[in-house]
This record gives sequence, C-alpha cells and structure tokens, in this order.
Amino acid sequence: MDEILVSATDYLLAIECLIFTAILLPVKAAWPEMRRFFAIFFAGTAVASLAGGIYHGFFSTSASNAGDLYWVAVMAALGLVACAGWSIGACLLFVEPLKGRLVRLAAFEFLIYFIYVAAAHREFWVAIANYSPAVLFLIYAFAQTYRRRPARPVLAGLVGLGVTVLAAVIQRTSWSLELFHLNNNSTYHLVQAIGLFLIFRAALYFARTPSVAA
Repeated sequence: MDEILVSATDYLLAIECLIFTAILLPVKAAWPEMRRFFAIFFAGTAVASLAGGIYHGFFSTSASNAGDLYWVAVMAALGLVACAGWSIGACLLFVEPLKGRLVRLAAFEFLIYFIYVAAAHREFWVAIANYSPAVLFLIYAFAQTYRRRPARPVLAGLVGLGVTVLAAVIQRTSWSLELFHLNNNSTYHLVQAIGLFLIFRAALYFARTPSVAA
C-alpha cells in the first residue's frame, strides 16, 4: 500500500509540474531566459516525478535493468532541476558576463553529476546533496530580489522554496501523515506540491517582468 501511494503522489506531482510548464512556455515573456529556466525547472521536476512514480509502482521491490534506468532518470532529472535553479539565481543576482559564466558552470556541474550517477552512484542522498546548494542559492537570490522589489509573487516563491526544504526534511527524517496512511515519501510529495505551486507564482511574475537583476 505504501508504494502505491508513493507512486500515486509522484504522478500527481508530475501532472502539476507538466501543467506549470505548459502554462509557462506560451507566455509572452518580458524576461525570456527566466521563462526558459523556470520551464526547465518544472519540466525536470515532472520527469523526476514521473520516473519516480513508475519506479515505485513497478520496480522498487525487485532488481532489474528497467528499474535501474528509471532510477537513473529520477537522479538525472533532479540534477537538471538543480542546474536550472543555479541559472535562475544567476539571472536574479547578476548581469553579464558573470551571469553567463555561472550558467555555464552550472551546466558543466550537471554533466559531472550525470556521469557520477551513471557510474552507479545512485543513492538518493547524492541527488539531495547535489540539489541542496542550488536551493539555498535560490533562496538567497529570491530574498535579495524581494529586498529590492517587494512584490507578493516574489515572496510567494521565497516561501515556496522554504516549503520544499521542509519537504526534503520530511523525506529524510521519515516523518509522515500516518492518519491518512501516507509514508514519509508520500508526505514529501504532497508538501513539495504546495511549495512548487508557490514557486510557480513567482515564475510567472519573473517571466512577465523585465529583468530585476542588480
């Protein structure tokens, strides 16, 4: 039952992020690179959630090559989300040439991470360790942006990032909503869905707003 609920909440998270991506892509953007990086952020989360749902639904209790491939997809997609996070933060904080250098560095780091994961280092803590610095950097970037331009969607995004951190803590500490028969992974997905919705509000704002970089 636990794995069924984990899989179901993974699929719900994937649907949510696919909807966010579909809404973002056709937006007439005043800041196109932010639209692009946020679309990558949500699309990567959707792929990670979809692959995670398939893995937990069909392969988590048995060893197979197909299961390994889906798990690698989860890990790689989370690395792409981290790369997008670094890039979004760079756009918020810096202008060229520093912004471009940081974006390229994030892409290079993603390549190294992918090679490391493909070489069979696939414990989930590796993905969390890779993802966490990007989240902290993004929190700092949102906080600095809100200080310069205190708009409600920016604050919503900042709160949303905090909620995703809370979701990760729930996942790692095995806390769960046992009243609803949800284990720590299912609870993690539901809390993360709330955080991602708040981040999406900020994504729309930034895509439609001319650059707010320093």
